[in-house]
Amino acid sequence: MKIFFGFVLLLSILSANSWAVKLSDYRPFQFEVLFTNPVCQKYNYSGVITTNAGATVASKPPGVYCKPSDEAASVSRRHAPQYRLVEWILDPNTKELYLAYLSFSSKNIAGALCSALKRGVKLTMVLDGGEGPEVHVNKDAEALKACAVSAGQMSLTYRGSTGGLGYAHNKILLVNPNDPAVSRVVFSSGNMTSGTSINHENWNFVTTSSQSFFAQVHRCAVLGMVHAGDKRANFTAYLNQCRSQIKNPPETDVTVFFSPVDGKAALTAVSEATHHALAVEGMSHRFSGVIAELFAHHLARGKKIRFLFDDDMYWSALLKKDIGRNQRFEAFKIYNELITKGMETRFLQTNQNVFQLQHNKFLIFYFQNGAAVFNGAGNMTTAAFTKNFENFYLITIPGVVEGYRRQYDLYYNHMATKALDMPRDYVLP
Repeated sequence: MKIFFGFVLLLSILSANSWAVKLSDYRPFQFEVLFTNPVCQKYNYSGVITTNAGATVASKPPGVYCKPSDEAASVSRRHAPQYRLVEWILDPNTKELYLAYLSFSSKNIAGALCSALKRGVKLTMVLDGGEGPEVHVNKDAEALKACAVSAGQMSLTYRGSTGGLGYAHNKILLVNPNDPAVSRVVFSSGNMTSGTSINHENWNFVTTSSQSFFAQVHRCAVLGMVHAGDKRANFTAYLNQCRSQIKNPPETDVTVFFSPVDGKAALTAVSEATHHALAVEGMSHRFSGVIAELFAHHLARGKKIRFLFDDDMYWSALLKKDIGRNQRFEAFKIYNELITKGMETRFLQTNQNVFQLQHNKFLIFYFQNGAAVFNGAGNMTTAAFTKNFENFYLITIPGVVEGYRRQYDLYYNHMATKALDMPRDYVLP
């Protein structure tokens, strides 16, 4: 499956919503990108902290290093992802919801879903069941069953780590997926946890025609996890059969990939985009394997690549031990094979004590004419493309790309820290 940006347009558009070649051709169309950008206090160190450059700092960067107590201020803003999530869930026009996430623990989201269930909204949830022979049930999701007012109104399925599959790592919310006219799709880097509030995440809110391939293929993927997610072969067969029945063709300005079925095609898209790009900017919580090797190859040939990490990665490499949710072997390879080879890198100083994360996962490709974003649920690891349930996207919609570009500049130039300006000692306020 060859994917690039000189997409071939169909010869004619029969109507506004029939055989559209771009998602932006459909009506309605709204694509809103929101970043958590949490509102957090300034947390002062108990003593004087010296940086690698010899300067002194009194606190962690405000708005970067956060604590759970900062959540209320962060989610109350009208353009906060959690605010929008609650708004969509509680919308009187919302009749049915599909959710597929690795984890679920947000009390505010749970409260909104409970209210929706009490007024008759139908809810289908798919969550990761954890590793091991027994399913690890999610107490917050299980508690929602008490909110349902009728039998069969809510279904909860656990998937992952069986039949050749890794984590159920999708991050998808569908609003009215079976409505004949309008559907809403949310995809993100974040889970329904502190990923909606104080983690550093990107959330994408799309309103589109239910006729679009984009809307219908997301429905296929979630239903595939529910009905055929026990084995890789079963999920593959279900997804391929379901999307073969979608009447309208895939849109050319948003290409959708569902791992592990489309993992190879997604990697091909990243490889081709990296090859043709003049420069690449990226963020990921985890970073290893095939894409790391791809970037090492292009760095050796002079490609400009810059990347942002959680500072857990920095400390894992420096202290030679696992920090937060980053691992020392991964950090060592990133330094040895990428940073020392010329990859420009900065770090977001998050709060390891509460597992607050730099959890964005996206790449921006800059071409001679235009740019593109690759994003989604998965980290930049081999497992994300070969084993896990994941949803990835290659996007060329100018307004969306520009939103990611502006946010990356904010991260890189104002929120992130150079290695020289990192504290010499691993000390938290």
